[in-house]
Amino acid sequence: MNLVLFFPIFLLSPLAQALTTVNPGQTLNIDASTSPDNYLVNGGVLNTNAAQTFEVFVQSGATLNAVGGTFAGRNGNSGINAINGDITVDGATVTGSGAALSVVRQGPTTTGSTAVVGNSTITGGTSGALITGLSSLVLNRGTVTGTQASSTGIQFFGGDVRANGTTISGGENGARIAADGAGLGDTRLSLNGATLQGRAGSAILIEDAVEASIEVLNNSTLLAGNNLLLDVQGASTAAMTVNNSTLQGNINLAGNSTGNLTFDQGRMTGDVLVEDGSTANVTLNNGSQFTGRLDKVNGVTVNSGSLWTLTANDTVGTLAMNGGTVRFGAQNAPDTFYQLNVGTLAGSPDGSSTLEMKGNFATGQHDFLNVTGVASGQFGLLVAASGLDAVNPQELTLIHTAAGDAQFALRGGRVDLGAWSYDLAQRADGTGGTDWYLDPTTQTISPGASAVMALFNTPITVLMGEDASWRSRMGELRFNGGLAGAWIRTFGNQYNVAAGSGTAYQQNQRGFSLGADARVGESNVLVGLMGGFSESDLNLEHGTSGTVKSYSFGPYVTWVEPDSGYYADGVLKFNRFRNEAKVSLSDGTRTKGDYDNWGISASAEFGRHIKLDNDYYVEPFAKVLLAQIQGKRFSLDNDMQADGDRARSLLGKVGATVGRNFELGDGAIAQPYLRAALAHEFANNNEVKVNNNTFNNDLSGSRMELGAGVAVAMSEKWQVHVDLDYSNGEHIEQPWGGNVGLRYAF
Repeated sequence: MNLVLFFPIFLLSPLAQALTTVNPGQTLNIDASTSPDNYLVNGGVLNTNAAQTFEVFVQSGATLNAVGGTFAGRNGNSGINAINGDITVDGATVTGSGAALSVVRQGPTTTGSTAVVGNSTITGGTSGALITGLSSLVLNRGTVTGTQASSTGIQFFGGDVRANGTTISGGENGARIAADGAGLGDTRLSLNGATLQGRAGSAILIEDAVEASIEVLNNSTLLAGNNLLLDVQGASTAAMTVNNSTLQGNINLAGNSTGNLTFDQGRMTGDVLVEDGSTANVTLNNGSQFTGRLDKVNGVTVNSGSLWTLTANDTVGTLAMNGGTVRFGAQNAPDTFYQLNVGTLAGSPDGSSTLEMKGNFATGQHDFLNVTGVASGQFGLLVAASGLDAVNPQELTLIHTAAGDAQFALRGGRVDLGAWSYDLAQRADGTGGTDWYLDPTTQTISPGASAVMALFNTPITVLMGEDASWRSRMGELRFNGGLAGAWIRTFGNQYNVAAGSGTAYQQNQRGFSLGADARVGESNVLVGLMGGFSESDLNLEHGTSGTVKSYSFGPYVTWVEPDSGYYADGVLKFNRFRNEAKVSLSDGTRTKGDYDNWGISASAEFGRHIKLDNDYYVEPFAKVLLAQIQGKRFSLDNDMQADGDRARSLLGKVGATVGRNFELGDGAIAQPYLRAALAHEFANNNEVKVNNNTFNNDLSGSRMELGAGVAVAMSEKWQVHVDLDYSNGEHIEQPWGGNVGLRYAF
């Protein structure tokens, strides 16, 4: 429609009626006491305050300032008509059977109308507001509504509309953008914290070969009855920016149209639908997220922490990535696989871009990136981890590039699938291209399996650490000839377990124990009861960790012969273990599992305290420790299954302690000492199954133990000791260990 001809005809109806005219140089003020009338502001100024009026026409050079009141359009006229004029409206109600508010250009002019409308209710039959080229409309809060079934919230024939916190709604479209009759000015729609709704149709319809710019800012919302948030037709071009807003629905490009969509901290769930002959480009910046189809999109750019999640197989012309991520399907759909076909793939040289993919070794199903042209840049490949094993694993080709020097590397350096981890390999396809695939021949033990093995192994070293602190009490008993008493000690140590034992890990243990004993009659035998607690932190590769809490109790018996120096010491101990594993997987996720089990151990030590000249002494000893830990079946929360057989330990030890007594005065005696021993673990087969894969924990072998300490009798009743230990052997090293104890003799 030619609007230059349209608006003179449009004005015939009001001019034929009685109206009040405000001419150039005149100012008219009306208020609630003024009778309703029609007004033609022809170069002057009309100020209204709560006035009840009919149509107001604001022509070239004229101004309307309205506060409150009503403007009721009749006979197809708008309540307020700005025709090359300027209007400011606040808190008013504007109605019309056609467009309630018209902000238009008339005649051969290089300027249009300007309107600033705040906190007002604009309600029209065919549209809430109408605007033409070179005109501008600012909406601050309030509502703009088209009431008829085929109506539009805002009807554009060019012009610039900026809606701030406004709700705009039309029966068919929220905004319909068509060509200005004279093709003057840019067409722009900016939504800032606003809502735009097409109740039955699309939120925004662009047609008639228009070039339009759209901004969806600061939590603005687009709503569409037909699920088309933006519908671009008729060889039109739309540039839409979504900033700090979330959209849900589709975007349609048809009739040889073009859409350039930019998301800046924006989010959208839906599809970009591109008809043959039309073109679309999508750019994601600054942490934006797009979930949906981009099939037939010409160019997709994923930058700076942004994410595109595929929901179907797609084909795009160019995929450019700089610090972004393309995810092949939702993370909660592990059995859904997609193929993305790309003409040209471009990535940054720093490898900051990521492709998130999935594969199933058992079925051979997998996501697939197919680059039919040139691929360049560095990419990280993040393949979803699983707690389930691959049955009869086969190669999974995840990426094919027809040409170029692109490089792909696994994030975390591996893919964890059940008990095994796999590497990425590449090979030429014979036609100049390259295939990138997961290679089943590269399997190594996964962090999950390592954590399981470490948990089943750790109770043995927990018992070793608790037992080391137990032996130091013999130094306390030397001072008092085996008197009854009560004692307490705290201890800590570190064990480094070698990979040759089954899996490598570091254990840091800390704890305490306490007990009390009584003499049996006049004999040299003490019987007692002890209890204790220790906590061990396990550190494994790839950020995997574990915790073992040990609660222990049991009886003990000690025999000391003061004259000959012979002694015997026996302990029966029961342990309750609380075990927990936290596994860091190759795809950045974590899984965990826990279980409880029991352990029982018994130890017996025999030795002799031999006094030498000058208060020196030597104390040879032999010791045996037997332990059995309850087997257990448990699972991690990624469905990895673990089954540990009963763990056993048979540890033999021979050694000697050498020391000297020093009188400190007032009855106090200090007894520094050195200790050396050779220990041998005889148990060599503690079986562990992970997803029915059998592994063996093996701490067997010999090791040398060294220790030093001092026991001090502060009086006849009170004794303290400090003990330091080091050991090293085939499968296990104790770089340090220490305990401090206190005993009170009755």
